[in-house]
Amino acid sequence: MQMKIRNLGKPKKYGNLRRRQFIQLINRTDQYWMEILGNKLFHDLNYYDLFTQMWLQHDDTFHKSELYRLMPNISQRTAVKYVQIAIDHGFLIEHSDPQDLRSKRITMSAELKRKIELFLDYAISVFETFPPQDSQPPHS
Repeated sequence: MQMKIRNLGKPKKYGNLRRRQFIQLINRTDQYWMEILGNKLFHDLNYYDLFTQMWLQHDDTFHKSELYRLMPNISQRTAVKYVQIAIDHGFLIEHSDPQDLRSKRITMSAELKRKIELFLDYAISVFETFPPQDSQPPHS
């Protein structure tokens, strides 16, 4: 299976020390994601996609069916299950749509918003401490 990578141009080459430091930063933020959400069940990039994309939107309320598009790497059937699990765990709140009683509207819980913002603040602080390239020995 061939993986498609967007044409971003040829990346700059870095040494293995720099690459290891970067992996350690990714692992630290990944660990914090699990800790902040408090359940390994949500240690999944699809939940990361869902929650951060919801956070990025200016509209706080979504039609339930809109959420499935926010998890582009899984089928709609699987996305339905993921959304329901997030609702069952209280991360997402389901409301009846006053415009259409057959439809459901979804909002992020205040607690999930708080946790996402804590995660983002932590991740930014971790990456801001990433040592500048010029302080590293070349290609170590």
